[in-house]
Amino acid sequence: MSNGLARDIRWVASVAALVLLAAAAAGAEPPPDGRTLVRTYCSGCHLEKDGAFARISAIRKTPEGWVMTLFRMKQVHGLALDADTRDAIVHYLADTQGLAPSEAAAGRFALERRPNAQDIDQGPEINVMCGRCHTIARAALQRRDADEWLKLAHTHLGQWPSLEYQASGRDRPWWQIASTELPAKLAALYPFKSDAWTAWRAKPARDLAGSWVVVGHEPGGRDLYGTAEIAHDATGGYTAHYSLADAAGIVLGGESHALLYTGYEWRGRSTLGPRETREVLAVSEDGSRITGRWFDAEHAEEGGDWTLVRSDAPPEVLAVLPRALKAGTTAVVTVVGTGLAGPGAPTFGAGIGARIVSSSANVLRAELTVAQDAAPGARTLSVGKASGSLPIYRQVDRVDVSPPFGIARLGGGKTPPVTAQFEALAFTRLPGGEFLALGPMAAEWSAENFDAEATRTDDVRFAGHLEAGGRYLPAGAGPNPKREYSGNNVGNLAIVARIRDGADRAVEGRSHLIVTVQRWNTPPIY
Repeated sequence: MSNGLARDIRWVASVAALVLLAAAAAGAEPPPDGRTLVRTYCSGCHLEKDGAFARISAIRKTPEGWVMTLFRMKQVHGLALDADTRDAIVHYLADTQGLAPSEAAAGRFALERRPNAQDIDQGPEINVMCGRCHTIARAALQRRDADEWLKLAHTHLGQWPSLEYQASGRDRPWWQIASTELPAKLAALYPFKSDAWTAWRAKPARDLAGSWVVVGHEPGGRDLYGTAEIAHDATGGYTAHYSLADAAGIVLGGESHALLYTGYEWRGRSTLGPRETREVLAVSEDGSRITGRWFDAEHAEEGGDWTLVRSDAPPEVLAVLPRALKAGTTAVVTVVGTGLAGPGAPTFGAGIGARIVSSSANVLRAELTVAQDAAPGARTLSVGKASGSLPIYRQVDRVDVSPPFGIARLGGGKTPPVTAQFEALAFTRLPGGEFLALGPMAAEWSAENFDAEATRTDDVRFAGHLEAGGRYLPAGAGPNPKREYSGNNVGNLAIVARIRDGADRAVEGRSHLIVTVQRWNTPPIY
């Protein structure tokens, strides 16, 4: 047995131990053996020698990366797999040839399908050579040696012979760069062998069953908090039962069914209230925290952030809602965290009076009254042995609109639109001149033509409309006889957020939005 095969077996054994126990407890058959399935369905083309499969064993990818590989095998080579077999192969390959948490960190935005995220910057050459067709994250979420990166370049040109023209690559000796310089550079950045992967594979699988505290934020929507009860299910994955509420006290329940890949990659199908959602989360290396994003099953751009922490974790404040208080006001504040029922009365800092409404180990609610003359600045609040920060302000002095640059896409026919969600982030200026972040605030939203050309073509009239909560809904695609040359309903717009701070004062922030053509291709890693 080769050393590589032995390591594979040890890793699969550690990851699969909990799976087999759960299946046995439920009286279910064990899941198919992934390596046997790879030998059965892949070795006809990928020769097996010394415990390794040609090409396959020389690459490491995320679960989504292996899904894309099997999809390409189906489209190009006619590979026929039922869903259970495909999933078992993906699970095996992601577990034995995946990425360590530190290796996947930079590209997580692409796995989590975050809209309008800033791509990885690897310099002008790689950015242009690879980034004209897809994100640099798509390359960063796989690992190869130089020979394998060269083979990938050949695959690109073999399957897309006109690639240089389609990618506007004739501004440089594209193929010469792709076949000589680029493989070594990519292998240095994203090598097949790494200390991080070796160390990660030596770690035992973490058991995620138990009680967790949840905090979440949906941009332009609301903050959520509550609990998740995670348990093993009969399929070898996990179920999570959510009991959540928002700052207004509106209760929202949900349930997730998830698989854990590579010992930390949580992929869930869930319901959150009436919505069917997906979860792309990462478990911390010590198994004490789960973070990531959930999003709508049909609209990946619509979703929010999750943080889950074990309910018996060391004392920590995870969220304070609302995030900031204005001098001279009274509000009920919710503090969410762990170990909040510790000794001593809660304190909220100078100039703040408090009346405790309710208290538990994970949630404290208090009615806070901020003195009219309270100095602006961050107060340290202490609840038990946990501490957090609560900004106090007298006025809003700056508004940033997030994202600063956004893209929306027209919809039509069977292709749905891609919306763009904005939110207004408020700041107050402290006496020393620095700005203190106050968090998202309600704003009045409007759209304007971005420049003179957009004004001439009146883009704001045709491109779509902006909802009261800061979500832009693009118009339908296709020729519009009301536009110049019956053009499409694309647009170049400015998005304006106006926060009213008193009867006669308002502060504005601006963002840039491009409304462009439909999205025809939505791969798991864009």
